[in-house]
Amino acid sequence: MEKAINLIDFIKDEFVPEPKQIPERIKKEITLDLEYTFCPFCGHPLEYHYLSNARPLITLKYDLSLRVIHKRCVNEECIAFASKRNFYNPSLDLYMLPKKTYAMDVILLIGHLIQQEHYTEEEVRKYLLEEHGITISQPSVNNYKRIALALGEALLMGNEEKIKKGLDGLPVRVYSIDGLSSNRSRTLFVIRDLISGTVLGSALLDKHDADTIHDFTEAVFQKFGVPDYMVGDGERGLIGAIRKYYPDIPYQYCQRHFLDNLGKALMEDLYKALKKS
Repeated sequence: MEKAINLIDFIKDEFVPEPKQIPERIKKEITLDLEYTFCPFCGHPLEYHYLSNARPLITLKYDLSLRVIHKRCVNEECIAFASKRNFYNPSLDLYMLPKKTYAMDVILLIGHLIQQEHYTEEEVRKYLLEEHGITISQPSVNNYKRIALALGEALLMGNEEKIKKGLDGLPVRVYSIDGLSSNRSRTLFVIRDLISGTVLGSALLDKHDADTIHDFTEAVFQKFGVPDYMVGDGERGLIGAIRKYYPDIPYQYCQRHFLDNLGKALMEDLYKALKKS
C-alpha cells in the first residue's frame, strides 16, 4: 500500500481534460455459412453455389471483412430450384442492410443518441470515434439517422395499440417536443412521453413555423392522446404552435436546454472542455 503525507499530489490545480484514448478496433475476416444444410421447401440437401466478394461491415466492436456462402437446391421438382432461389445465413438480413457499411447496432445507437440523448450529428460523429473507435462522416451520420428514424416509425406502427394502453394507464401525460438535429434547412422533431420514455413520433420538417409544427404534433396527439403537460426547447416555431393551438396546456422550458444555453453563455470555454472530457 502506498503512503502519502499530502493530497496535493493527487489534486489538479486547474481543469485540463485528458485526451481520450480512442479504442482499438478488432479486425476480422469472416466467411458466413448457412446453419442448415437442407432445402426448407423440399428437404433435399443444398449444394454450394458461390462465395460472395468480401464486403466491409462495421459493428460497434469489430471491423469485419465479410464473405457469404450462397447455396441452392438442385432438386428439379422443387420450387426453390425453379425460381433459382439462393440460400444464405438469415442473420445477414437481421444485422446489416443492403449496400450499407455500418451494422444494425451502430444504426440503432445513432438513432438513440439523436432521439433520446439530443446529440447533434457532429456530437454523434465524435462519440462514435472516441467511445468505439468508429470513423464516420457527418453526412453519413445524417444518412443513418434517417434509416433509424424509418425503423422507429415502423416499430411505432406495429406497437401503436400497446403504446396507447400503456399511456392510458399513466396518471398524466407529459410530452417532450424537441427539434433535435438539423441538416441545412431540415430539422428532426421528436415527441416523447417523459414518464415512460416512449418515442411517440418523429419527423424531418422542411419548415419550422407554428403551422407546420402543429400539423406534426396534432397527428401524434390524435394517435396517442393530448398531453396534460408539455416540455420543450425554445424553438420559436414550437412556442408559436403551443401559444396558437394549445394555450390551455401548461408548457415548461426544458431544464437541460436551459442549462446548456446558460453554460454556453457564461462559461463557453469551460463548457467546451467539459463536453470533450
